[in-house]
Amino acid sequence: MIESIILLTSEPLSKQLVEIYKAINPSIASSTVYNSAQLALLPKDLLQRSRLISFVSTVIVPKEILPLIKYGAYNFHPAPPSRPGWGAINFSILQGDAYFGVTLHKMMEYVDVGPIIDLNIFPIPKGSDVTALSVIMHDSLSNLVHKTAKQLIENTGELDEMPFAWGNKKYAKKDYLVATLLDAHASKEEVDLKVRAFGHHDNVAELRVIKDGELYFLTSPQMDQQGAKGSGSSSHQWTFHGHQFQTRQRDSITS
Repeated sequence: MIESIILLTSEPLSKQLVEIYKAINPSIASSTVYNSAQLALLPKDLLQRSRLISFVSTVIVPKEILPLIKYGAYNFHPAPPSRPGWGAINFSILQGDAYFGVTLHKMMEYVDVGPIIDLNIFPIPKGSDVTALSVIMHDSLSNLVHKTAKQLIENTGELDEMPFAWGNKKYAKKDYLVATLLDAHASKEEVDLKVRAFGHHDNVAELRVIKDGELYFLTSPQMDQQGAKGSGSSSHQWTFHGHQFQTRQRDSITS
């Protein structure tokens, strides 16, 4: 019997996961870590009676720790196997994927390479932007958590693998940063697509463009324009193919 689960996730999500897993085994112990520093401090005796479950976390479990986790480490990846790496949901819209999904896989030394345990795949509704697709993805992820909860908590051995392979192209954070910097001469079609893929969402990098030596950021359509203008006298507004961009400072961009 698995005595303990270690959750690698955020605090609000941890509470929800604990509730789901304790409904299956009320006596199972749980602990949550939020970053690599906390992960490194986990005692060896805890690792040797636990299963680690990573849920939508960017923290990489060190290769030295993975063998110490008696019941293995498993990760919920918020994308299908065809989309390993960073910004999967954004690049799927940008590149016109017909399908998206979520994946549960075993964690290995390298990111998004471990055996696939289960997945949910769904069609992307035509014209979806990143916000709309994120809602569908999170619903699918919730379904996958419930679907796999029993085997994660009760199966003490290696979980059964599915015959699916990871995609060959794995984007990194630097690719995301490049993709979210618009060309000031981009066409309307390109700008509209980038806004659908990256705009108006809680991303690691905002959609932005350099114009006349200044950096402009995409503003939310819900933003109070009067409030935005009042945030600083040096702020500049620019409408780029129907989308509102705004500077945050007057410093020139230098090479």
